[in-house]
Amino acid sequence: MTKHHTMNRITPSRRRGIRRPWLGVLLAVYGLLLADARSEDQHAAAVTDAASKVLTVDSSAFAFSPGNWVGDDGRGGKLYRQTWNPGAYVRITWTTEKAKVSPVLLLDTSMYPADTGRPVLAANLDGVWTSNLPCDKQVSIPGLSGPGQHELTVYLKKSVQDNRWGTPGVSATNVLRITGLKVDADSQPGREPAHTPWVLIVGDSITEGIGAQELEGYSYLVGQGMRTQGYEYCISACGWSGWIHRGDNPPGDVPGYYTITDSADGTGGKYHDADSRWNKIDANHSLLDSRGRLSAYGQVDQEPSVVLINYGTNDAIHHKNPSDVKASMAQGLAALRRAAPEAHLFVLIPFGQYMAGELKQTVNDYRAAHPDDQRVMIIDLGAGAARALRDNGYWGGLHPNPRAHAVFASQITAQMVARLCQAGAIKP
Repeated sequence: MTKHHTMNRITPSRRRGIRRPWLGVLLAVYGLLLADARSEDQHAAAVTDAASKVLTVDSSAFAFSPGNWVGDDGRGGKLYRQTWNPGAYVRITWTTEKAKVSPVLLLDTSMYPADTGRPVLAANLDGVWTSNLPCDKQVSIPGLSGPGQHELTVYLKKSVQDNRWGTPGVSATNVLRITGLKVDADSQPGREPAHTPWVLIVGDSITEGIGAQELEGYSYLVGQGMRTQGYEYCISACGWSGWIHRGDNPPGDVPGYYTITDSADGTGGKYHDADSRWNKIDANHSLLDSRGRLSAYGQVDQEPSVVLINYGTNDAIHHKNPSDVKASMAQGLAALRRAAPEAHLFVLIPFGQYMAGELKQTVNDYRAAHPDDQRVMIIDLGAGAARALRDNGYWGGLHPNPRAHAVFASQITAQMVARLCQAGAIKP
């Protein structure tokens, strides 16, 4: 008989019965190592938290550009400040003894749709510039100079021209919303002046800076020039917009500046407040105080000292009703004077000379009707500027390039400062 040798098979049940004491030891050691690693991570996080603190937006360290910002409580609040205006800025000052933690700007990003672009920021920390910062929840700012006094200025550099105004009761989504700044734990907030004179700069895409890139638009440069004279500034500009033409990508969710319809020969007509933005920051916040005056932060006695307005280009090239545009110019100028009784009002003739005659006539008519008001003026860079923009592209085109913006800004600032010196508003 042939003997069959059978292998001693290990059945599944027998496999489960095998003892492997070394495996238990390995698992125990791994568990201890993992626990130690988690403990170290938690300790590091605790050390990081202990090494930093958050300066909130209602801290004395924050100085927001006037006329640009709203908050969780009207134009103020403790939770956040929000703006949609390219060129708007916030300046934050603090002192620290250690400077071990780079400042981190804290943002609320919950309103951004997943499929759209976000605003782009630029920052200057202790003289070091950083551009193209994204609107993330935490934005680390490089350039901390070491222990001592620090100053950080953050600018909304640019944003897509859409979804910036909002609707009644609903905030826009294409905005910058700041909740605080994370700094060293031993930091002490600075104290910005409670109120300084300010310049309101109003206009269209050229004023917004289209055609320029790195904060090179004439409005930014004029604002920086006026800061050397002790002024803060507000850039309230919107592409596509005009005296009555709506702003942002057509059909445009931003109202015209001072909307009039059904006028005759440039007079009369019906004013539409809901469709006008001259007295608003956005769809839900007024730019006026309780007395009906333009206000930097919503309180009384905060009117602008200077207003510079550049409108007419889009009304002309989009063929808006000429009578309604002229009525808007005249009635809008009168409204600005009522809302800022002591301000110097500079009407800037569009660089391409659009509606130059109508604007000059409006100012002349106002002066004739108000001979005692010597604070309404025209700034006209002339036909040469318009030709330079039209001819060979050296200065750009409809939208000036950085070279043209720089030249225009120098000329505008010089004329404004000269007039303010003459009036005694600036001491030579």
